[in-house]
Amino acid sequence: MNHDKKFTLVIGDKNFSSWSLRAWLVAKISGLPFEEKMVYLDRPGTHAEILKHSPSGKVPCLIDGTLTVWDSLAIAEYIAELAPSAGLWPTDAKARATARSFVAEMHSGFAAMRNTLSMDIRLKMEVLHLQPDTIADIKRVIALWETALAKSDGPFLFGKFGIVDAFFAPVVFRFLSYGIHVTSQPALNYMKAVQAFPAVKAWTDGALKEERLPVKF
Repeated sequence: MNHDKKFTLVIGDKNFSSWSLRAWLVAKISGLPFEEKMVYLDRPGTHAEILKHSPSGKVPCLIDGTLTVWDSLAIAEYIAELAPSAGLWPTDAKARATARSFVAEMHSGFAAMRNTLSMDIRLKMEVLHLQPDTIADIKRVIALWETALAKSDGPFLFGKFGIVDAFFAPVVFRFLSYGIHVTSQPALNYMKAVQAFPAVKAWTDGALKEERLPVKF
């Protein structure tokens, strides 16, 4: 499919918006031209501003002409169809099915980890107590990483950086922000590779440059 016109990707601020990070990374590694529109979260006019672009009132949202796609996984799949040569999914059918299972689990699961360890790239602290369901989520993520890396030999879950890595990238920041003591060497190597990936570094740099305002009640 040829697509040389820019689409627009509406995202939340880079420090906090984990779902925006996922869609943005997929867009970047696709090689397709796109425009980025950022809406600061947690401000009085945030919801109204997002509703101008996204019918769900949430980010991310992709706008391509008359088409609006407002879910991160749907956005990833749409971009993969627009850029088939980018190899956003593994080429092998079985590996591709496994990668999709990883992404689906990340997309719909890990509620305890999301609620307890929200993404905050600037944050650096050490959590000394976690609930059992959050611990279970963390262990499950690390087990997924180890399973994939044992087959792919890295540096990313299925060899090259793809949609599956974009969906797990926010988890890397969660582990770093809250001082989660990951002892698995393959998992640690993977976290370092994700942090060093150029598109991830670009997002991180953007997050650190964002305006910081206190939340007022």
